[in-house]
Amino acid sequence: MQQYLVLADDYTDDEALSRRLAVRGAHLARVSVEKTKGLFEVGGAKLNAEGKMVGSMLVISAENETAAWQWLNVDPYVTGKVWEKITVTMFRVANV
Repeated sequence: MQQYLVLADDYTDDEALSRRLAVRGAHLARVSVEKTKGLFEVGGAKLNAEGKMVGSMLVISAENETAAWQWLNVDPYVTGKVWEKITVTMFRVANV
């Protein structure tokens, strides 16, 4: 399995934060299950200067980049129109 760094920026419209909060529970439940499978390594919210959530950072494991995108495309933050821009980069968590 390869690790991938996922950086996602939220939409910036007036309802963006409301959409995030509406599906946040489903997103967290999903990554909790995926963590037990070894597919979700670590992640969290990116914050702006006011401390509001404006995006996300995740490290996930997948067979290849196509599988990583397949994993992401069913996440509630994608299907719920929370993440507008997503980048996926091969990554390796330091074993320290």
